Amino acid sequence: MSSFSFCDSSLPYAVRVKDLVSRMTLTEKVKQLGPMATGVPRLGLLPYNLGSEGLHGLSNFSPTTVFDSVVPSATMFPAVILTTASFNESLWKKIGEAISTEARAMYNLGRIGLTFWSPNVNIVRDPRWGRIMETSGEDPFVIGTYAVNYVRGLQDVKGHKKYTDLNSRPLKVSSCCKHYVAYDLENWKGGDRLNFDSRVREQDMVETFQRPFEMCVKEGDASSIMCSYNSVNGTPSCADPKLLNQTVRGKWDLHGCRCGMWYVLHQLHNKCSATGEGRADMCSPENIELAKEAAKEGIVLLKNDNHTLPLNSVKFKTLALVGPHANATDAMLGNYAGYPCQYTSPIAGFSAYANVTYQKGCRHISCKNGYQTELINQVAQVSKGPVILVIMSAGGVDISFAKNNTNIKAILWAGYPGQDGGQAIADVVFGKYNPGGRLPITWYEADYVNKLPVTFMPLRPIPNLGYPGRTYKFFDGSTVYPFGYGLSYTQFKYNITSSNCSLSIKLDKFQPCRNMNYINGTQKPQCPATLVDDLKCEEFIHFQMAVQNVGNVDGSEVILVYSKPPNGIAGTHIKQVIGFQRVFVEAGQTKMVNFAVNAL
Repeated sequence: MSSFSFCDSSLPYAVRVKDLVSRMTLTEKVKQLGPMATGVPRLGLLPYNLGSEGLHGLSNFSPTTVFDSVVPSATMFPAVILTTASFNESLWKKIGEAISTEARAMYNLGRIGLTFWSPNVNIVRDPRWGRIMETSGEDPFVIGTYAVNYVRGLQDVKGHKKYTDLNSRPLKVSSCCKHYVAYDLENWKGGDRLNFDSRVREQDMVETFQRPFEMCVKEGDASSIMCSYNSVNGTPSCADPKLLNQTVRGKWDLHGCRCGMWYVLHQLHNKCSATGEGRADMCSPENIELAKEAAKEGIVLLKNDNHTLPLNSVKFKTLALVGPHANATDAMLGNYAGYPCQYTSPIAGFSAYANVTYQKGCRHISCKNGYQTELINQVAQVSKGPVILVIMSAGGVDISFAKNNTNIKAILWAGYPGQDGGQAIADVVFGKYNPGGRLPITWYEADYVNKLPVTFMPLRPIPNLGYPGRTYKFFDGSTVYPFGYGLSYTQFKYNITSSNCSLSIKLDKFQPCRNMNYINGTQKPQCPATLVDDLKCEEFIHFQMAVQNVGNVDGSEVILVYSKPPNGIAGTHIKQVIGFQRVFVEAGQTKMVNFAVNAL
C-alpha cells in the first residue's frame, strides 16, 4: 500500500482523499457513511465511531465512550443553557478547552472517539421543545457567538492557529455543529422529527435559523455539520443541495464535511501533534473549579424583595430545604451527561453554611401526588423565615404565582448547574458570589402555548390567525421575565463616554434604492433601502461605555447592546442583540467597556 497515492503525505489532502475513495467499492463507500464506519481492512482503514458527545462534558450517551476502572469519570459542567446565561465568551471557550483535553486523554486510553456531535446551535423557537437545556437560547447572535467560542475551545491546538490551507490544520478534536437546520421538534401530537416538514420563509431562514450555523462555520471553523432529522420545505435536510452544497460548502466554505463523512478525512490526517497526559488530565482541580465557576456565573437572580439575599450566615444558622431537587445529584447534570468527578448536592452545599433540615415535599419531581405550585405556596404560607425559591429547569416556567407572592422573598434560576451545582447555589444565596447571569430565553406566560401550534415555524406574528410572535425579537406581549433579565446584589450605572454613531456609505449606480413596506401613516424616507449583500463594508461603529458599580458589593454586569430598526417598517423585528460583554466591577469603581459593531 505504500505505493498508493493516498499514503503519500507530500500530496495535497484533496488528491489523497480522491485516490482513496477511487479504490473503494460502492459497498465499502456506503459502509463508511453511518455513525459507525466499518473501515476497509484491505486498504488499511480501521473502524471508526463518529458518535461521541461533549455538549457540557464527556457523555456516556454514545457507545464510543467507555467509562470503567481506568477512566471512571469526567468533569460535568452545567447544561449549556445555564452556561450561556453567564454571557461570558472567555468562559465558554475555556469549557471547550477543558472538555477537549479530557477527550484527548480518554482517546489516548482507547475509551472515546475524536468526533464530537457538539455543540447544538438550534434556536429555542418554542418553550415546549424538550431539548432547550442543550442550546444557547433564542437569540441567533448569542447562539452563534457561543458556538464560535466553544468550537474554538474544542478544536484549536495551541500554537497552530495560522494555516494557509485550513483543510490541513491540526485539530484537538473534531466539532460538529448540529442540527442543520430549522430543527426543534421531537414529538408533538403524533408527529415526530423524522416525519416533520419544517416550512420556513427564506427571510426567517437567513436571519434566524441559519445564522448560528454560519457563524459556527465561518468564524468558529467547525470541521463538520450534522444535518437535521426533519425535512425543510419539502426536502429532507440531509439531501438538500441548496442547504448543504450551495450554502454550507459553497457560500460558507466549510473546511470539513458532514459528520457522517468525517471518517475518511480522520484516517488521513495527523490531527494533533500533542498526545496529552492521559488519566491525570481527567477531573483535574482546575476543571472542577471551572465547572463550579460556570454554575455560579450562570445563575440568574429573578426576584429579591427588600434585599432579602444574600443571607447572613451568622443570623441564619438553621435552614429548611423543601422539594425533591434539594437533594439532587444526577438531576443537576441534565441530559447528554457522563459520570461526574464528584457531586455537591444542594443539601451538601447549604450544610457548609448552616444546619439543614430536609423534606422531600413531593414523592416525585412532578408532584403527582399534588402540584408543585401547591407545595411552594404551602411552604410560603407557614414559613417563619424568608422563603427563597430555587428553580432547576431548562426553559422558562410561568411562576407568576411566586413572583407575585409577597411571602416568597427571592427567586433564583439555576438551570441544571452541573456536578457541583449545590455549592454554587449555596454560595449565591449566602453572598459568597454575587449573581450576574441573564436569561438567554423569554419566560412566557402559560397561555402563550395555547395561542399557536408547535409546528408553526414563522417567527413574526400573524394577526389574522391570532398567532403571537416568537422570541423577544418579535413577541411584544407580556412576559413573566423577558430575555436578558437578571438582578444583582449591587447596582450599576451606564454612561456612553464616546461614540461614532453614524456612518456615511456612498452608493454606486449598481445599488439602486429599493422600496419597503411601511405601516400605514408612516412617512417614508427618500431612499428606504438598498441591497447590501455585495458591499464589503469594513466600517465599524465604535463606542465606549463607562460601567459604574454604585452599590457596596463587588459584582459582574452583563452589558447587552441592541439595534432597533427605524420606526414604521412593517414586519421587522422589535430589536436584536448585536453585542454583549460581561465585566467585573468592584464596589464604587468604574470600568470602561469598548464595543465595535460592523455596520452590516
